[in-house]
Amino acid sequence: MSVEPFNRLVKLAARAFYDDITTKGDNQPKTGRSDNRGIAVVVLDALTRRQWVREEDLAKDLKLHSKQLRRTLRFFEEEKLVTRDHRKEAYLVTITILLELEVKNEQRNAKAGFCICERGLNLFGFQIYDVVRYRLHRLRKKLKDELENKNTVQEYICPNCGRRYNALDALRLVSPDDEYFHCENCNGELVAESDKLAAQEGGWR
Repeated sequence: MSVEPFNRLVKLAARAFYDDITTKGDNQPKTGRSDNRGIAVVVLDALTRRQWVREEDLAKDLKLHSKQLRRTLRFFEEEKLVTRDHRKEAYLVTITILLELEVKNEQRNAKAGFCICERGLNLFGFQIYDVVRYRLHRLRKKLKDELENKNTVQEYICPNCGRRYNALDALRLVSPDDEYFHCENCNGELVAESDKLAAQEGGWR
């Protein structure tokens, strides 16, 4: 079974839900040159290219400070996107056995294997699907509540065929290629009706 659909889901979720996440410490500023928003997307993208990776190797590959990466990974652990596990790696080494014989000391070489445990990171498998579904549920509820409070429903229009969609319908039309809403009839990129009206009023017909 191909992992490409899974990786695409992770990348889309990263951009949809975690693009503006900042993991600065409580006593550090979150604006200006030190702003690290966007790092979450970079880290999740990197994890889709690896089945398992050590934290220090990931920090080195991404050229990130270990503390900065650790804060981001801790946040993803809380979100149930990333898990830590221990992987046993077997190493074959040569040890020297000294056998004291009655006549002379004879040195013999023997092969011996042993295991060490390394801590590593990987994406949290099928649980990511549940995380994304939960996030979408919260997003739909938030949109629904906001629209009900405003007593108005944002509509989207396809400039090619003229088909209309409300905001809730448009959520299921996000394209995995460019992350914009696309018409299910002609695949045209949808335009918010309010934006279209504003453009027309400004002379941008």
